[in-house]
Amino acid sequence: MAPSPPPEPSFDALKPLKVQGLPPAGYYIPNFITEEEEELLLRKVAESPQPKWKTVGSGRRLQYWGGTLTKSNILVPEPMPDWLSAHPDIVARIDTFLDVAAGLPENSDAHALGVNQVLVNEYQPGQGISPHEDGPAFRPLVATLSLGAYTVLDLHHYISPSAPSPPMIPTEGSVGRAIAAVPLGHVLLMPRSLFILSGSAYSAHLHGIAERSADWVVRDAAVQSSTVDADGAPPVVVANAPLLGDAEVQAAIASDGGWRAERGTRVSLTFRHAERVLKGGAFAMVGGRMQRT
Repeated sequence: MAPSPPPEPSFDALKPLKVQGLPPAGYYIPNFITEEEEELLLRKVAESPQPKWKTVGSGRRLQYWGGTLTKSNILVPEPMPDWLSAHPDIVARIDTFLDVAAGLPENSDAHALGVNQVLVNEYQPGQGISPHEDGPAFRPLVATLSLGAYTVLDLHHYISPSAPSPPMIPTEGSVGRAIAAVPLGHVLLMPRSLFILSGSAYSAHLHGIAERSADWVVRDAAVQSSTVDADGAPPVVVANAPLLGDAEVQAAIASDGGWRAERGTRVSLTFRHAERVLKGGAFAMVGGRMQRT
């Protein structure tokens, strides 16, 4: 029997990296990997067999490693590739990082996350993803590593349908629930950074990326409300500006003109834990057995 998951971690050790002004809780770790490791991971993603790539309706491409979910939200496990499980062993590194941050004992059989699936998303400039939840199939804790280019992640919330004329937007996988058109907050995800979502920020809110080819980040709401960008949209204030670990970008954001940049091709690796796993993997399905842990 698989070990029971630990109680929801508090991550007291990560308090200095907690993103303020967001629902609990988001943590931003700059430069979690080196440039050499980033280059290796990007190369390995690009070298993946063509059948591993799936294309969604917007044209965005993705890959699943570690297995895929059945219609019943059960993970059919597959071995992780060496570039995730050996060198640079990024899966074990993230699990160890989160275990230590959560204060778990070294000899514990349980993990704060316990990565068993990695979702790879490729975003070309101008591509994004609608506000969405990852759903109850996964533990309410997720870690996302950004490679190649930056992006701005938006956090959204549901609103009551009884609110007067609520501004709503369409979303993926949350049919029938009204979503506020104006995000609760924004997070600037720089290359090589790790962003952790847990608690209600993961389970009761939505995250998405606007379909934009460029971004304008300013220091505060006063600047934001007084100007618009070339597309007629206001610039954004990012909640993690003090945590970026990039003095040049932080100085630009703090200036009167803000920080402007064009998006490049970004690859994200999302590390998560599927709660239900098919025993025996694909062999169990072939044999007609649907045992799960």
